[in-house]
Amino acid sequence: MLKRISALAIGLALLLTGNEVVLAGTPFEGFNYNFWGGYVPSPAAYVPVMTIGGRDIGVGDFANPADLSSDRYGNIYVMDTGNNRLVVFDRDLNLVKIIDSFTMNGRVEHFNNPNGVFVSHDMNIHIADTENRRVVTLDQYGNFVREIAQPEFGALEDEIDFRPLRVLADRGGRTFVTVMHVFEGIMSFNSDGEFMGYFGTIDVRFNPIDMLWRFLSTPEQRARQILFIPTEFSGMDLDDYGFIYATNRDRFGGEMIQRLNPRGENVLVNINDNVEIIGSQRFRLAGPFAGASIFVDVAARSHGIYSVLDNNRGRVYTYDSQGNLLYAFAGTGNILGMSRNVVALEAVDDSLLVLDTQRGQIIYFEPTEYGRLINSAIALIYDGDQAAATAKWHRLLEIDEHFALAHSGIGQAMLAAGENRLAMDYLHRGMNLRYYSLALRRYRTELLQDSLNYALTVGLLIVLGIAGYRIRKRYKKGGTAS
Repeated sequence: MLKRISALAIGLALLLTGNEVVLAGTPFEGFNYNFWGGYVPSPAAYVPVMTIGGRDIGVGDFANPADLSSDRYGNIYVMDTGNNRLVVFDRDLNLVKIIDSFTMNGRVEHFNNPNGVFVSHDMNIHIADTENRRVVTLDQYGNFVREIAQPEFGALEDEIDFRPLRVLADRGGRTFVTVMHVFEGIMSFNSDGEFMGYFGTIDVRFNPIDMLWRFLSTPEQRARQILFIPTEFSGMDLDDYGFIYATNRDRFGGEMIQRLNPRGENVLVNINDNVEIIGSQRFRLAGPFAGASIFVDVAARSHGIYSVLDNNRGRVYTYDSQGNLLYAFAGTGNILGMSRNVVALEAVDDSLLVLDTQRGQIIYFEPTEYGRLINSAIALIYDGDQAAATAKWHRLLEIDEHFALAHSGIGQAMLAAGENRLAMDYLHRGMNLRYYSLALRRYRTELLQDSLNYALTVGLLIVLGIAGYRIRKRYKKGGTAS
């Protein structure tokens, strides 16, 4: 209860004072990365305003909760794995319902270690019932709709142990399932629940150290070593255009996050080759929180924005449609807003919810003025309203003068307005090489045109002066002869 009172106090302060005061009280520091991948401190884009446990809703403690989802009304669905139930509550923490059983073919069925939940646009609830080796679809009232069990394979394919971990359903009626120890990709099923094949793959990218060790090993040693096989997808979400965002736990497994089109091809964009979409760019090799980021979930948000959850450090990284890191926040610890073992991430409007399975709690984050300005500016740029976005960029630079994306945004607006020299200054500060090169070319062309006009004008005056001089000279000669 004390934690909730403290959280609500922070939320009230956020509403009354704006982000400048609240930033000083956040348990973590916001940050970004510069063009070369260097760490740059920044104001916190999000602050914790509440922690939510099962007791706050009146259902007792959550036990090892594994996943979160939400519906179009803002209701939150918590997969309470250890209690074999799904808990649903509204924005005001009022319990909506508990689903711990359903009736199928006249028989009451219960869940067994369910791990994943997803609410589709039609309000159907899709549950990855892991140890029952099935995916169950219920309607919004908890009535049975469909079951996907052990898929049937062709004669040339080996049977698998169908233990689903995460589930997702698109508007076309297709269901996508990540399955424990299945490395071929995401399993896809049609609207009738029939297996269609694997969707998306994780390209294997070898660790050079492991490669060298295998080269030096004997055949017997190589036989005992781990094979270079793809890793499993860890989290999924669906964006407004039907593209699937999927995360991969292993940095050396290939792309840690993918945006998969309807054909299963990764179309994720990153315009900066120096900063990969891998969470932490630099990290320790030993000690607490050593190693690379481990992405366990992703939340697809509006206007091409997406956020990913790092289990290793408890952080949330948010990117735009071009792969620019917008902000990073949160971390591990024992005080409000910090976590112990994060497993799921969900976006509800501009709010972000992080599920901590070890504590059995949801950490509720709200944007500060800084975070709201970034989200708004990106949305305006995405919609093509560059003029309105420029005002947001200027306000952001008043809060954080080192925010490179704001410099870049203003520079692009200046470039569009034909202010090439001014655009170069802003684009240089924003380290936007592509648009800086364009602004430089246009500025050179502008100088050349001005110089050419000046040269032609001077040349014309010289020609006219010479012609006038010759005419005057001839006129004088003619007058003398007469």
